[in-house]
Amino acid sequence: MISKIRDLFLAACAAVSVLLPAEADAKDDILVIGDSMLEWQSFKGASIPQVLAKRTKRNVENRAASGAKLFLTGAEGNARSVIPTQYTKGNWNWVVVNGGANDLLAKCGCSRCDSVLDKLISEDASSGVLPDLAKQIRDDGPRVILLAYYEGNVRPNLFSRCEKVVKELTKRQRRLASRLRGVELVRTKAAIDPKNRSHFALDGFHLSRKGTRRVGALLAQTLVQLEARRP
Repeated sequence: MISKIRDLFLAACAAVSVLLPAEADAKDDILVIGDSMLEWQSFKGASIPQVLAKRTKRNVENRAASGAKLFLTGAEGNARSVIPTQYTKGNWNWVVVNGGANDLLAKCGCSRCDSVLDKLISEDASSGVLPDLAKQIRDDGPRVILLAYYEGNVRPNLFSRCEKVVKELTKRQRRLASRLRGVELVRTKAAIDPKNRSHFALDGFHLSRKGTRRVGALLAQTLVQLEARRP
């Protein structure tokens, strides 16, 4: 997706602190929506969006919520429980989006998930909740970053069975990014080592403060590159 992102990230991970162009002064700048991956460590001021804000000195609003899904069935949850309703039109330059794992675990147990996966995003990435959301955001103006889930598990946990189907989700997200202008996929492979316990919280699938710091730094560095490439 972004050439040399791994090398640039590894070189800059320890000290990324950049003030981006004048648009960084906008009242609304970056909106973050998604699930616990993006909310985790918030109470310590160390979530991925909080790290992004600190590293870039940009205005970042985080609406991600633990347990949030891309689509709900019945009357479950509330407005923050469904990721598309976390989004509202505004003066955003970027919207960072993740999600899908909770849908796959809750609705099909991450096994025989073809119908659920297709509802999230079709194989050719032309339809589904996620493409519809990305198109809606792009029609409103902001650019979109799809933040992929980290791959592998440091130890057996609640989502261990989901690894194969989550990889397929990421492949489809990549297709979406390639077919829809202004949508980028950011993978966390350069930041998170599934064999490194220090990157994970005690539950084995959420990130530690070190993990969120590394992903936040990767996201910040990616934004720098994308802004530099902007026509």
